[in-house]
Amino acid sequence: MESHVQHLPRAVCDVDGNAEAVTDWESHHAQARQAIDEGDLALAQDQLDRAERLARELKQYSIRWIAELLSWIGETEGEAAVEAALRQFGERNLADRATPEHDWWSVPAEVRAKVVARAMLANGAGVELSEDDENIVMSFRCGSGGWLVDSGAYDGLLTLTESGPRTFGRDSMWVYCAHCSVNNEIQAVETTGRLTSVEFPSERPGEPCVRHVYRDPDVIPEEIYVRIGKTKPVFSEV
Repeated sequence: MESHVQHLPRAVCDVDGNAEAVTDWESHHAQARQAIDEGDLALAQDQLDRAERLARELKQYSIRWIAELLSWIGETEGEAAVEAALRQFGERNLADRATPEHDWWSVPAEVRAKVVARAMLANGAGVELSEDDENIVMSFRCGSGGWLVDSGAYDGLLTLTESGPRTFGRDSMWVYCAHCSVNNEIQAVETTGRLTSVEFPSERPGEPCVRHVYRDPDVIPEEIYVRIGKTKPVFSEV
């Protein structure tokens, strides 16, 4: 068994790299709760630490997996194939965003910003907020695509270089971040006729991602639509 330990994911090894019993984070949480009930706070802390480490490492493994797959698609089939793959994912998994009961603009900007902020926080980001009369601006260190950039994990991964809607008109963009343009903006306009929020992924390590939640869709600048290959609609006619 010892000769195979080095091949095990770190998530199923202890801090010294030795194989440990395979458990999920819910099992660790259950043991932590039991330890708290029994007054063993040291054991509870240990189990919570194990649950946190397991969830973090499995999350990072999955993020890297997605980035590797998108890179392979782009390198072997072309960058348009990356967009096609993301579009299929959106059509199969995000279509409920366009249903009448999910009318994004029917609730105040503060509520919409809170929805976005909660998603970013759940993804491991720290979020800073500012606001003015037109929009609420969220600046955050993304816990997925941003983590890949900041951790140096993009060595060997694809950077999109065909400027167009899927890169927000930029000359280059990290491949993982293409879901921000394709799923969150391009498909949002195509399925609902409107943008839900406006995104600016980071362009270099250490730089935050920025997301705008506008109070009134009519004040979203025309160039925001142009950068994703769309025409700004007259909101009252959507």
